[in-house]
Amino acid sequence: MRVLFLSNLYPPNVIGGYERLCHEVASELAAQGHEVTVLTSGYGGKVADYPGQRVLRELELLTGPDIYTPFPGSAEDRAAVNARNLEALQRVLAEVRPDVVFAWNLFFLDVSLLQALEASPYRSVLMLTDNWLLVMRNPAFVSAFFRDVVHGTAPFLPPPMPAAWRVMAGQMKRRLQRLAGMTPKRKLEAIFGSHFMRDFYAAGGSHFRSHRVIHNGVRQPPSVTPAPNRTHLVEAGHLRLLFAGRLVDLKGADTTVEALALLDARALGVDRVTLTVVGDGQDTAYMQRLAEVVAGSGRSADIEMRPVVPEAELPALFDAHDIYLFPSRYEPFSLTLIHALACGIPTIASRAGGNPEIVEDGHSGLLFEKGDPADLAEAIARLARDPELRARLASQGQQVGSRFTFERMAGEMVSFLLNGR
Repeated sequence: MRVLFLSNLYPPNVIGGYERLCHEVASELAAQGHEVTVLTSGYGGKVADYPGQRVLRELELLTGPDIYTPFPGSAEDRAAVNARNLEALQRVLAEVRPDVVFAWNLFFLDVSLLQALEASPYRSVLMLTDNWLLVMRNPAFVSAFFRDVVHGTAPFLPPPMPAAWRVMAGQMKRRLQRLAGMTPKRKLEAIFGSHFMRDFYAAGGSHFRSHRVIHNGVRQPPSVTPAPNRTHLVEAGHLRLLFAGRLVDLKGADTTVEALALLDARALGVDRVTLTVVGDGQDTAYMQRLAEVVAGSGRSADIEMRPVVPEAELPALFDAHDIYLFPSRYEPFSLTLIHALACGIPTIASRAGGNPEIVEDGHSGLLFEKGDPADLAEAIARLARDPELRARLASQGQQVGSRFTFERMAGEMVSFLLNGR
């Protein structure tokens, strides 16, 4: 099978988990003997060769010097970038003649690339573990969702329409389309990284010729290491909290700082409560805001900031802390959250996005309301005071985390690419 991967970023130039996962899947397909070509950008400037992969770094992203700043050029400059990108895609399509185009994250690229895929004779599958497609096609919906749901208190979806109404609405829509000479575009296929993302796209009006939900997975150690004894703290009398993730607004590190400020060590039966914040600091605007939250918390001495660590060092990081905090305001489906559960650290996650598909409240971890430091502090206190609960959640969480394997995910993806199911 000839597969053309299309992605805005690709290792060794990485920002988050999306492009790493894309590379892992491309490497797996290459190892299985499939012919793999990757069309990506040169953003980041680093270059690497990967066995069995032809990587073409020919695309240009519509961004500033870094991914967090806007494109500085004029409308004419933007149009010129889009034209060059479109020419590159059409040339590579004609050269590779792929059996399938596997499009991953296309943030900072133009919708004209999608239109080219729809117009091409080649089968195209979109990997939708983020909102990039709706940002292109229905930005008003995305803006309203982030305003009202992510940063507000509105429920994710409106109350469901009665079944009879849905049938009537569908019939009316098809009738109007026939009268207007329109037929819905259903050439593209989709793989969703979570049920949340499937529902999100449906709510935003995006529908596909076929689709499948395939939960993300991570590479697990050959044998599962028993979880540490979580009835005891790593250090007696010292409760160690951990945040590890990208330091951007949507990941909610500020919520963990605000929750720490609400905790009284003596009321928890310990001498000290500290928070370690691990992540990159590329988003300078958010880093300034986070610094202000830390300064205003009155707990600066109890907060340690550390740079991001390689994936291979995550188990040691988790083992050195007592509770992992995952406070995202918006989260399609997290790889780091899977790593945490698989490593056996008691975990508290926000009730947002795909998190409840990984963490079952009271079974494999605890859930709290996103953006609510008081609710997070209450969950932390509950675990701090109940050693048996910590141990049970750690053990059951490890069992759940071990199910989300890379091998399972890759196998399901290959099946869909080959057979459409």
